[in-house]
Amino acid sequence: MRKTLGYLHEVWFCPDEFGNALPACIAHGPDGDAARALNEPGSKWIWTFWASSPAEAMCIYYEFVGYGKYASRSDDLLPYPQDWYERQVAHLNCQ
Repeated sequence: MRKTLGYLHEVWFCPDEFGNALPACIAHGPDGDAARALNEPGSKWIWTFWASSPAEAMCIYYEFVGYGKYASRSDDLLPYPQDWYERQVAHLNCQ
């Protein structure tokens, strides 16, 4: 198995109907396409970061947006599946 930095995530600020910027954490690349398609017009990609598990991603994301400490569940402590990394790496290599 190839060593990776982690799985790449994007933080977006998406406006709601009241003009508030609501944060969203979305997978970078094709695995995040469906989520990005739901973003409202005027949404902005503001930051990118690496994480090796959903729990690590949420800890980083919560700290960045000021939500406090993330309480992980046992099912989000596992690393991301290898095929997710492979799809993302293939996408990044095509850019």
